[in-house]
This record gives sequence, C-alpha cells and structure tokens, in this order.
Amino acid sequence: MNKPFLRKDLDFKSLNILHRGQWANADLFLFRQNGDEWAIKDFYPCPWLVRQTFGRLMVRREMLALQRLQGIHGIAETSFQLDEFALCYSFMPGTTLKQAKKEGRKPACPDYFIALEKIVRQMHNRNVTHLDLRNLKNIILTDKNEPAIVDFQSCMMLDRVPRCFHELLKDIDLSGVYKCWYKISPETLDKDRADHLKTMNKKRRLWILKGYPLKKLFEKSKTGRQ
Repeated sequence: MNKPFLRKDLDFKSLNILHRGQWANADLFLFRQNGDEWAIKDFYPCPWLVRQTFGRLMVRREMLALQRLQGIHGIAETSFQLDEFALCYSFMPGTTLKQAKKEGRKPACPDYFIALEKIVRQMHNRNVTHLDLRNLKNIILTDKNEPAIVDFQSCMMLDRVPRCFHELLKDIDLSGVYKCWYKISPETLDKDRADHLKTMNKKRRLWILKGYPLKKLFEKSKTGRQ
C-alpha cells in the first residue's frame, strides 16, 4: 500500500502521546489525518543500540503479524511500516482493560471474553500467537464495548516452530484471556476455563525468563555504581 504519510510529515512534539516507552519499549503516539486516526509505535527515541537492533527486529515482527491478521475483527484493520524504527496501524477508540478496571468500568461478561477468545482462536488459525495477553494493557474495551487486541511485540509465528510446541504456545494465549477474565469478572468464568488457567499457572512457575533479563541486569549494575 502507499503510505498515507512519512516521518518527515510528522511533528512528534505536537502529537498526542498515548504511552511513553521506557528503555527498550517504543513510544506510542496518536496521529489524526483527514478524519483517520493512526497509532504510531516508534522506537526511534530509544537508546541508539536498542533502536538499531531490538527496535528494528520488533517493528518487522509486529508488522508481519498485523499483515497476517488483517481482516480479523478486533485487530487493527490497516497497518504499514513508517520506516525501520516505527510502524503505524489504525487506531481503535476505547480504553485498555487495565484502565477500565481502574475506573470501575466492566465489559458485558461473559460475552465480552467469549468474543475475545474467538479473536485469539482466529489468530491461532493463522499461525500467530500473541504471548502477552495476561497484560490488561494489551486488551481493549472499544467504544462499541467489544474486545480488541494490541501490541504484538512479543508474538511468535508458528510456521517454523516445531509442532510439539504449538499447543503449549496457544494455551499460553488462552490462559491469558482467562486470567484477564478472572481479574475482571471471576464469577462468570466457567469451571473448564478456570481449570485451564490453574494448569497453565502451575507451568508458568517453571518459566524463569520473565520480563527483560538484560534490562534487569543493566538496572542492577547501575544501582551498584551509585
């Protein structure tokens, strides 16, 4: 597709900031043009080494995922790569589940989470796993009270993953849905899904690589020098 705009067309100082990234995370901006709203995920403000390595990799990965998932209701309809450091996708008006929970807003349960589960299964049918759906900030309660999913930075394409790991990776996604469901409306989470969540929680205790290990090491060394 032809890019609706280029980096040189943007004045980032005047854009609405949706989220300010830290260390190895991108800044997220809202840009309005000709009645359209775009989310811009930009790694350019990151430290040079992060921007040139991790940033480039994450932009390519998320762009491939969004292109593959195009057409699934609840995923950004349109996306394009602004340059090697940033990607843009159609903005979905609403609020994150984390913010909705903080404000005391509650989606219609269980219908909302059943619809969210459907989106995730459609993703899996296209061989994409998100792998960060336990984070309430990655799930949107749209202005139409429907679910949507954002931030595919941690996603994994299953094409080249050994098939013996496919179900595990898909189960991680589904357990993320059920964890969010439990946090928002535990009384509407049925027994089968609750049991699935308990099983995956036990398996997750064995996973030691949580968060950004290098970031933690960097912060630890920085603290030690003070």
